[in-house]
Amino acid sequence: MSVPLHDKTEFTRLYKECEAWLYGYLLSLLRHPDDAEEVLQETMKVCWEKFDQYQPETEFRAWACRIAHYKALQFRQLRNKTPLALSDVLFNSIDEEAIVIADQLDARIDALNKCVQKLPQADRKMLHLRYAPLGTTKSTAEALNYPLLVVYRALARIHNTLYRCISKTLSEENG
Repeated sequence: MSVPLHDKTEFTRLYKECEAWLYGYLLSLLRHPDDAEEVLQETMKVCWEKFDQYQPETEFRAWACRIAHYKALQFRQLRNKTPLALSDVLFNSIDEEAIVIADQLDARIDALNKCVQKLPQADRKMLHLRYAPLGTTKSTAEALNYPLLVVYRALARIHNTLYRCISKTLSEENG
């Protein structure tokens, strides 16, 4: 199959947006990182091959998730010569729960992003320093030239503010 260049770019963008989620989903089903990685690669291959069948008005992650589900089932059937850690009923139950949890997590992440934007600039800067790669509370205190205890207390206050804001945002969105 030959995919037009503009579709290659769109496929790459869409797939990259959900790749980490798909890996986590497969890991929840298969339990072994190497197995999840192998099935993820097979999933990407099938998504690529069938990308012309993808309906742009639908959610790409859900479409790719269905493919991943079938690839995981196929993987388990091929490995059926060894005892399975999960029954098919439990496997399907985990599959359904993983999708629900992912949707809830997406809503929480959206709410977190909205709430972080509502914080004062100084609080956002502190969060950025603390949660940057390799950031620590100590390095944050040093960068801001604050005593460590002050940073611990400020982060606790910010976390509480974000928790309340996220809870409020989610309850308003759910009616």
